[in-house]
Amino acid sequence: MTGNPLSHGELGFVLATSWCAIGFAAYYFLSHSSTFMGRIGILVKGFDGPGNRVVLQRLLGVLFLGIVSAIIILIIPGVTLKDYGLGFSFSAPPPWWTYLLVPVILGIGSFSARTPQNLAMYPQIRIKQWTPRTLFISAITWIAFLIGYEFLFRGFLLHASLDLMHTIPAFALNVALYALAHLYKGPGETYGSIPVGIVLCYLTLVTGNIWSAVILHSIMALSNEWLSIQAHPDMKITLSR
Repeated sequence: MTGNPLSHGELGFVLATSWCAIGFAAYYFLSHSSTFMGRIGILVKGFDGPGNRVVLQRLLGVLFLGIVSAIIILIIPGVTLKDYGLGFSFSAPPPWWTYLLVPVILGIGSFSARTPQNLAMYPQIRIKQWTPRTLFISAITWIAFLIGYEFLFRGFLLHASLDLMHTIPAFALNVALYALAHLYKGPGETYGSIPVGIVLCYLTLVTGNIWSAVILHSIMALSNEWLSIQAHPDMKITLSR
């Protein structure tokens, strides 16, 4: 017995939800595999072994969460990457309160960065001496990773969901999977990802693309990294190369 063929919207939704699970799992397990990471070798000079591993983990995220997502979208008939939030035209500008989120993020980050729980995880690259070069490489790879990350969740998954369901269930599904993706980071980030996910979904819906979400997410990640370096008793920033 065979059913009716999937519509383009149904096909997109099936591919998006499936790749959220399969793609994120592939990224996570490969990036945390000592055997796999060991075979890749040293990636960037100037980082120690763990530093190279973090850079490579982020690049694997770009590949699995971003590039492969884009390839999957391109095989769906009749759609483009712009239809899934990767365009540069705005349906509307971000709402005015978006700009107020920046000082809120920095204020919360200045407090949370000093907590033992945060310093146990961040900065992800565990080197004692940070130079302009290492700060730049870390920032660029963070932003590249977050573009892929946001493209998977707020681009591919959210737009595919909105093709088949109303806004609230689409947001609920997106935020639920987004929170699950933070489970390995502990309860703080898992529960914190829920309000963050709602805001990022809303900004993507209003603006018509992922870039407001990418910018806010990058501000959160980079400010936390820099504040964590400053707060860490064994780390410092030096101007020497």
